[in-house]
Amino acid sequence: MRPAALHIDLDAIRYNVRFIQQLIGPGVRQAAIVKANAYGHGAVPVSQACLQAGVQMLCVAIADEAVELREAGITAPVLVLGPPTRDEAELYARYNIMATLSAVEHAQMVTEAAARLGRGVKVHIKIDSGMGRHGARADVVEDLAACVAASPHLTVDGIFSHFGSACSPDLSCAEEQLDQFRRLLPKVLAHVGADRPAVHIANSGAIVRMPDTRFDYVRPGAILYGLNPGFDDSLMPPLRPAMSLHNILATVKRLEKGAPVGYNRAWHAPRDTILGILPLGYADGYSRQLSNNAEVLVGGRRCPLVGMVSMDAITVDVTDVPGAKVGDEVVLIGAQGDERITVEEISRRAGTIVQETVSRMSSRLPRIYHGQLATEET
Repeated sequence: MRPAALHIDLDAIRYNVRFIQQLIGPGVRQAAIVKANAYGHGAVPVSQACLQAGVQMLCVAIADEAVELREAGITAPVLVLGPPTRDEAELYARYNIMATLSAVEHAQMVTEAAARLGRGVKVHIKIDSGMGRHGARADVVEDLAACVAASPHLTVDGIFSHFGSACSPDLSCAEEQLDQFRRLLPKVLAHVGADRPAVHIANSGAIVRMPDTRFDYVRPGAILYGLNPGFDDSLMPPLRPAMSLHNILATVKRLEKGAPVGYNRAWHAPRDTILGILPLGYADGYSRQLSNNAEVLVGGRRCPLVGMVSMDAITVDVTDVPGAKVGDEVVLIGAQGDERITVEEISRRAGTIVQETVSRMSSRLPRIYHGQLATEET
């Protein structure tokens, strides 16, 4: 197996699910966000762990992600958060996947596909409460609800919206969205029959910061993986990060003072230096923005990344690690000894968010799972 690998702690995932449940209380269910290969952690094992811990629904972004879960034997409710397309509309009926409808055209194409297969499809109606992306605006939401209600092949299982700024220090925009969502809900409910569908709007930021948004479901994303989605660190609950990134020193060599390293000679040794080379780079999802701008752990010590991040290699200064040698473990994300490098730190240095950092981890990196894998039918 390749020495560069992601280690995924499924016990941490289960712990986080249970912690979130304690936070939201027994009357609210969880819809775990496992899109983008479960934020790079591995969709199928993470989904199984979530279901073992009590999650009631899984959410993905595109239909292919839902099909992957179904073909892995997962039978729990799966909601595709993105809009359906005509080419994939039959997948919802064929695989018993729930569709998100934001426009009358979406309802029509899913209805037609379900009719061709002679099956019904459960759907969630999405309201654009002010984020301006997918979702029905106020002027079309009743037409959409009426179209869905008129279809014998569609059943409304849920109504939801999505916050654009629930992690912002100023929650005024999120509060405006919540007010708009509350105003539009009755207009949808008036059309969808006696069986009240589930209502949900709370993402990770709102789960932690806006208790009044915890309706029938909450949708944990970043916090499911023990990651801070973007609010002040003081607000972060004591969750457990599930991902760590490990490698080895593939080469160790001496450089004289002044010797250049890497593309464009972006770094010169300020002293006689011992250089370690790792077989990992931006093709693995380790951002090029970390060039001369990150640290790794070797022998329990922080060592600076020097020179440019290449496609398949990075270089680190291990001069201050006594006896550093080929084969020594390197931790790029995670703990070693008393030191820890977090996804949050890497993301800040790269000028991005934790969600991008983890979801861009490449399929070239093996995923090594720790904690009992789910074996029972889910």
